[in-house]
Amino acid sequence: MASRVFVDDVGISLVYPNGTAQYLWPEIADVTVQASLPPPGDQRLVEIDISHVSGEFTTASELFDGFYESVAAVAARSGVRLPDLATLEPSDGVVQIYP
Repeated sequence: MASRVFVDDVGISLVYPNGTAQYLWPEIADVTVQASLPPPGDQRLVEIDISHVSGEFTTASELFDGFYESVAAVAARSGVRLPDLATLEPSDGVVQIYP
């Protein structure tokens, strides 16, 4: 089973083969999206970071089922214009999409 991310009125949920992590909207400090080149550095990867008000954060990548729909839903919820994820490059830096 692949990992999955989804967004609803309650918050952002990350579903893993061994359990689910749920981040409730009132407890989310911010959500950012960025591209990176993980080692060996030849394939771009788009990720979101979900920061909790406690200072902890988690990351989900485009390898998660539902990733693109979830990123669009987070940006829509905050009213932020979503960057074009297909052209996002590491040099674009971190883009805040929530709040």
